[in-house]
Amino acid sequence: MRLKSLALALCGAALGLMLAGCGGGGNSSSSSVTLAQGSDPAVNGSSSPVSSAVSEAPKSEELLMMTVDEALSYFSRLAPETLGLPGEDMSEYEIYPSEKAVPVDGLPCLKITVYAESDSGTNEPAGTFLLARDGTAVYRLEGNQVTQLDMA
Repeated sequence: MRLKSLALALCGAALGLMLAGCGGGGNSSSSSVTLAQGSDPAVNGSSSPVSSAVSEAPKSEELLMMTVDEALSYFSRLAPETLGLPGEDMSEYEIYPSEKAVPVDGLPCLKITVYAESDSGTNEPAGTFLLARDGTAVYRLEGNQVTQLDMA
C-alpha cells in the first residue's frame, strides 16, 4: 500500500513539473500572440504528411518569430521604394495584416495588404506583401506570383 502511495505521489510531482515546463498547461496567457499559433498546421510543424521545411529545421536552430505587432512595426519602417511603392514614408499608407500565416520558402509569413488613399478619398490597394516572421525576407504577392524583394 505504501508503494502505491509513493508511486502516485511521484506521478503527481512529474505531472506538475511537466505542466510548469509547458507554461502552466492550457490556461497560460500571453500578451503577445504570434501569427503562427492556430494557423496552417504545415507552418506550425504538425506531424501531418504536409509538413513544411519549418518542421524539418534542426531542433537546435529554433526560429525566432516576431509577434504580429512587431512584424507590423518592422514593416512600417521599411522605405516605400524598397517595396516598389511611391512616396517618402510608409506613414502615407494604411497597413492591414491577414489573420493566417502563409508559408513561403519554408518560413511562416505574415500577409500584409497596403492601401493608398485615392484622389476621391477612399483607400485603394497599393500592394500585397508577405513578411517572413523571422524578419529575413519580404515578398511581393501579385496574383499567385511571389517575388522576393531585395532588402539590401
